[in-house]
Amino acid sequence: MERVVLYLRLSDEDRDKLTPKERSESIKNQEKMLTDYALRQNWRIVAIYDDEDWSGADITRPNFNRMIEACRKKEVDIVLVKSQARFARDIEIVEKYVHDKFLEWNVRFVSLMEKIDNTRRETKKMSQIIGLTDEWFLEDTSHNIRETLKTKRQNGEFTGSFAPYGYQKDPENKNHLLPDERVRRYIIRIFQEYNRGMGMGKIAQRLTEDKVPSPLEYKLSNGSHLKIPTLNTHFLFDKITEPGGYVIRISYTNWSRKVIQSLYTLEYLSNFAFFQGEITFYALKDSKSKVYYSCCPLEEVMKKWKSEEYSKIFSSLETNDTWQSLSVGEILPKEATCLMVYTPKLDRLNEIYYEFRLHLKENKQHLEYQYIVHCLSPYEKLINDYQIQIRKEFEWSMTTIRKILQDEVYLGHLVQFKTTTVSYKNKKVIYHAKERQIRVENTHEPIIEEKLWYQVQTRLTNHKKVSNNGKVHLLAGKVFCRSCGRPFYKCGKKDGHQLRYLCCKDKVNKWVNCTNRKYISEFELHEEILKRFNELLKKYYRVEFQISLYQKNNLKGCLDEKVEVLRKSKGEIEQDLEKQNQYLQTLYEDFKRGYLNREEYFSFRERYRTSIEKIKRELQYLESELAVLEQRQMEEKTDTLYLEKLFAKYCSLSQLDVEVVNDFIKKIKIGEYHASTKKREIEIVWNFD
Repeated sequence: MERVVLYLRLSDEDRDKLTPKERSESIKNQEKMLTDYALRQNWRIVAIYDDEDWSGADITRPNFNRMIEACRKKEVDIVLVKSQARFARDIEIVEKYVHDKFLEWNVRFVSLMEKIDNTRRETKKMSQIIGLTDEWFLEDTSHNIRETLKTKRQNGEFTGSFAPYGYQKDPENKNHLLPDERVRRYIIRIFQEYNRGMGMGKIAQRLTEDKVPSPLEYKLSNGSHLKIPTLNTHFLFDKITEPGGYVIRISYTNWSRKVIQSLYTLEYLSNFAFFQGEITFYALKDSKSKVYYSCCPLEEVMKKWKSEEYSKIFSSLETNDTWQSLSVGEILPKEATCLMVYTPKLDRLNEIYYEFRLHLKENKQHLEYQYIVHCLSPYEKLINDYQIQIRKEFEWSMTTIRKILQDEVYLGHLVQFKTTTVSYKNKKVIYHAKERQIRVENTHEPIIEEKLWYQVQTRLTNHKKVSNNGKVHLLAGKVFCRSCGRPFYKCGKKDGHQLRYLCCKDKVNKWVNCTNRKYISEFELHEEILKRFNELLKKYYRVEFQISLYQKNNLKGCLDEKVEVLRKSKGEIEQDLEKQNQYLQTLYEDFKRGYLNREEYFSFRERYRTSIEKIKRELQYLESELAVLEQRQMEEKTDTLYLEKLFAKYCSLSQLDVEVVNDFIKKIKIGEYHASTKKREIEIVWNFD
């Protein structure tokens, strides 16, 4: 009797699910049709492979590759599909396997709908023609999808497959973003800590220590099916030996031909009695499944496991103290010895999976920790279908922190089309320049205030170096030589105040270009800044002075006037545009009623359309000008309200910090040291000067 495998596939765009948890009716119909045909041919079905929600052009389909591997090992005589398109829509894949490798492996390919059989020469041309038309279909579909996505992006709609970290998709509109309250505070924390002077590496370290899931871990634990190439290299492990964070994922797919009732597994970590660390129940896909733990000796549990009837086990889970339920997010107790996972019902081709986050603090005994799964009889033979994946936990990094700090999404703007691929077949990523990216402002609720955002951007552009303690140097990027304009930098040994000395950077040129050669102590500079700052507070912390300063700022008043004029002009142009569109609509209605003949209608329509396009160009130019002025208006820091808020934060200052320096100081110029007076001129340029 010939061995046959059934291959089923349904693209994401073709699926027909009644609810998110129900399997597609199309997949069920494919399976029934192929099963009936195979039985009529007296073929023995040895496996059924299903790739639901996968494109026919994707060569990475998991079960497709499992089927190919079975064919290569000559465990299969026939591959049966409903249509060739279910097998693949890429003509290169069809040619490679159907007309090449399958013949080499002595595997027969049969397509039920088109009557294609690779052992019959007369069907080869038909197969190739179908492959070509399928390829054209993919190309047209790809083009249409790209154009649709482009239009959505231009309209300010979010088109990503997963919301940016800190946001979630609106349940009522998947193209709109809402703040994710579960992680919103971490975004604010990152911006605030960086603005206070903490380095990106230190921020990443603190987030990891506080067990905050990294963006990638958060995506993976919330249903994202990211394909991560690095998992195939150094991130995957069979056992755990080195200290660090790991994620253990246990998954099971019901490949049998029957629905499984009451599926139990007994699971444990080998050498757990010597384990130095903690295990957290991290995620669970199937809401019907339940996880329990036992603190009884493992040998005793195993003995009961083998002796009791499986129908009695679940009742013991609920009625005695041997087993305790474990909730997602709960840490496994130190005295626990093993786990029990119970699934009441599992349909064919349905998958369950659950994950544990493991942190091994130390392993001085060099033990090997493995995750063991025992399936309850009579399902012991199903144990081979369990997949146990142990991988390194993705932690926070400086790159991740920098990406978050630079992402305008947290300001309420969408910047999309940053990358694309060569084509639907070539997945090489192409990075677009800023002018090609699609940027739309105010598309969703911001998480970060504008003032904090621009302070962070200013720090980022200064490229300030982080010291060993994870903090940015207090005056980095602000101290310059008054003689030659070069920056001052740290040099010499630390003094008793744990502060270094500063000198002009022309020192590296052996003072060829500058005569300002005398060092200045950081302590001395800090004291001078504090003295000037406190004098400034006494002088400026008067509302009447701030008002007079505001009134003297003619530039500010001029800027406000320009903004008001442009806003008024924009409103008038928008009204004019609306009128022109109404005229165009009225023109069409008059044509339909017979008030205008065809020639008159097309003549007037062309005039209106030309006028509308001209108005649109004027409006676009006006909006860009207005955006520039509004940005300048927002950045202007000399208005009364700003000064009140700024100086209200300080009555007097005893110590400098990064926030104070960034708020008040634009630049510090260090003059030459005069030996006769033993003094040097220090000029401080304030942000509001």
